[in-house]
Amino acid sequence: MGIFKILAMGAGLAAMAACTTSDPGNAYGTEPSISIPYDPYDYDPDDLLAEAQAHCGARNMTARFDGETVDPESVRWRYRHYRCI
Repeated sequence: MGIFKILAMGAGLAAMAACTTSDPGNAYGTEPSISIPYDPYDYDPDDLLAEAQAHCGARNMTARFDGETVDPESVRWRYRHYRCI
């Protein structure tokens, strides 16, 4: 594994930790949520769901996909959003 891939993975993990939110106005009530950054050219949706499920599972909840957005400051990165229900 190259040094750049390792650095990118570290940055991604740091971004994931910073993206945990709680939105009282969401469709599922006041449950916590997580937004996971990913590279649309190199990702596995099952891995992203597993990461979200680990986050929600720590709260005895289940992750539900809630859409995705494009990072407006990047040509490459996108975010998949999950709600814990």
